[in-house]
Amino acid sequence: MENSLKQPIIILANGAFPTHHIPLDILKKAGSVICTDGSANTLNAYGMTPFAVIGDFDSYKEPKLPFSGKKILESDQDNTDLEKALNWSLENGIEKITILGATGLREDMTLANHYILLDYYDQIKLAMVTDHFTITCHKGQKSYDTFPGQIISILPQHFYTEVSTTALRYPLNKMELHPSAKAVSNQAMGASFSVDASKPILIFRGHTEN
Repeated sequence: MENSLKQPIIILANGAFPTHHIPLDILKKAGSVICTDGSANTLNAYGMTPFAVIGDFDSYKEPKLPFSGKKILESDQDNTDLEKALNWSLENGIEKITILGATGLREDMTLANHYILLDYYDQIKLAMVTDHFTITCHKGQKSYDTFPGQIISILPQHFYTEVSTTALRYPLNKMELHPSAKAVSNQAMGASFSVDASKPILIFRGHTEN
């Protein structure tokens, strides 16, 4: 791993900057923030300095104060800046990352960034935190901490994904899910729930209101 990186490690994408206290608290407690191109401008305006900026620098603006962090030029147009940041993280042995700023502003990039979770979930431990949800991806059985009434949505990547759940208001028992809205807006019943899926799925866990 890059010797000067400190945990926890955050990637700040160039979508809507967080406003909810949960992603903002994560950002404030970050040990190292990796920015994707223009998100460094927003982070600088917020009063924080990135550890590194990665991308093709088409939207990056030099800060007024000298920047001592890393500038990593990745001009490959086949990958988005978020993919470039994740690839760099993998090359440097990073095992766990929280992604912020990956939704909002552009619906196409929001959807693309959800696909990126599906592409990388088995290579690095990822959580995408927005102003409304914590989003993760897994295949197989996994348990999650929760609270009663928390909104839980399950979105499969593939057709004919068999899903079973425990401790949700509307249980699924070896139900075949397709990419659709069939399993959105469920609710947690207690302090934890589990999901067993035959193929990769996205799990959306809603934040508290305050």
